[in-house]
Amino acid sequence: MSKALPILCYHKVGTLKEEGRWLNVEPETLRSHIRFFARRKYSFVQACDLANHWPSRAVCLTFDDAYTSTLTTGIEVMRQESATASIFVVSSLTGKSSEWDGVRAAKLADTQLIIDASHLGFEIGNHTANHPRLSKLSEVQQLHELTKCHQVLVDLNIHPTTIAYPYGSHNQATFQAAQSLGYTVGLALSRRPANPTDQKLALPRIVISYGDRLPSLLYKLFLRPLLPSTKRREDYVA
Repeated sequence: MSKALPILCYHKVGTLKEEGRWLNVEPETLRSHIRFFARRKYSFVQACDLANHWPSRAVCLTFDDAYTSTLTTGIEVMRQESATASIFVVSSLTGKSSEWDGVRAAKLADTQLIIDASHLGFEIGNHTANHPRLSKLSEVQQLHELTKCHQVLVDLNIHPTTIAYPYGSHNQATFQAAQSLGYTVGLALSRRPANPTDQKLALPRIVISYGDRLPSLLYKLFLRPLLPSTKRREDYVA
């Protein structure tokens, strides 16, 4: 049986009227994704589960930035469908908005929603303090970004062991900073599922967009990785 494991990267979860298209999937789209995997007997794992054991038939749902819609509507859908996920927090902006999105900025979950999600069994991970492109920062600056977010979560009695790199941006200094904090899994971005031979601190994730209803999801999972790609993204892992 194939050991390829889809790690999907979502952001917001809301209706078109509430959240628009930017970085959003509608609740019923997320539900259809979950049901597709459930029908095919995939288990739902969290990023932290990949540190040692590599399941043979599983999917990992991840949500970057901890938007309010994810920790309300998204969690409601996942609980209804008996799915779990990993949610990555930008610590300096909790309860505020995604300033890096500019005019498209949306509300980020407050501290209580993050705590509640943790109590419900969802993994809460590190997404840096301020959402920078880590590879553009010095080694000292990167360590500060990761450490600040880590400490905020620890102070909430949440002990993260995984990190998702904003924009997928990382370099060797990023790995060193993550390892110094005891992190065992790091999530990057790519155009393919992850494999057990991938570096655990740079596991590839497939970005899910507004238009990725089930046919598009299947294309991204099973067909696109087989096709030659003319697109090159600086921060994507091969």
